[in-house]
Amino acid sequence: MRTWSIPTWLVVAIGLLLNIISALMTNFYIDTATMDAGQLLQQQSSNDKLISLTWQQIESIERKREVTLSLLTLSQSSQTQLPEAVQNELLRELHAWQAMRFETLTLSTLPDIMTAMNREQEQLREKINQLYIENLTLGEQYTGLMSDISGLRNLALFLQIIGLAMVLARDLSRKQS
Repeated sequence: MRTWSIPTWLVVAIGLLLNIISALMTNFYIDTATMDAGQLLQQQSSNDKLISLTWQQIESIERKREVTLSLLTLSQSSQTQLPEAVQNELLRELHAWQAMRFETLTLSTLPDIMTAMNREQEQLREKINQLYIENLTLGEQYTGLMSDISGLRNLALFLQIIGLAMVLARDLSRKQS
């Protein structure tokens, strides 16, 4: 009866091949996926900063609303017009935020000014909502990518261990001879 014998050099060659495959997986797939995951985190961070800045813009508009209301209330209670320099400066500040241009700052134009401020704040809130939804999507992509990376690392480690065991088969073969 003939026994099958696998040459030791073939076992060692297969072991080396498995180690090479493991190294290539790590170099090309795992490192690239890790960089992609880093980019996802960086985009999330950028979105978080943009959300923070957008909230500051909303709060700034609110402060401008308070100043406008306070100045108009003061001028109405004293039954005087706002000084032209104050009115021009306030209108300049409002024009920086509003698409609408107002010629004067009076109680008659106040509803239009408040509507324009509300519209601007609503657009900024919508931008925040979109960035938040994008961050949720990026978070899901990151989680999936990290799961893939973990699986690939485990597979690479498994291939390395099997490959090393096969390379060690050469030494075991010598001892049995």
